[in-house]
Amino acid sequence: MDLRKTAFPGIAAAAATIMLAAVPASAASTAYNTRTSYLTASPAVGMATSCTARSIALSSGSYDWRLQIGGNVSTARSIYLAAGTYSWKTCLQPQDGYYYMYDTVDKAGSEPAAINTSFVLGQSGTYTWGAQLDPKF
Repeated sequence: MDLRKTAFPGIAAAAATIMLAAVPASAASTAYNTRTSYLTASPAVGMATSCTARSIALSSGSYDWRLQIGGNVSTARSIYLAAGTYSWKTCLQPQDGYYYMYDTVDKAGSEPAAINTSFVLGQSGTYTWGAQLDPKF
């Protein structure tokens, strides 16, 4: 008689359950809408606005929504988004001495949501800029 198969099946199942319970639940990944471009440290009104856009499928839930340029990240705005496909657009508009960045997420049949902030650059160079949606679930 093979005791491993007949006498202890409940112990093996319990051990497997305990091992599975120790595995952390994986959270959804942060989504990005970014672009990399050369930016001057002396922007001026009248310079071209740059935008980047994409379509994104999102799960229902709360997100921390931020804008970023280089290593500078705006304060998060907490937002609840319903499940669905969204048009996501981020624009960077030069002003006199700073950049005005605005971002929208728009789901068909709903009002678009928007966030904006301003950034000052210490030096000209190539920067990655845009927005991020960080799920809080």
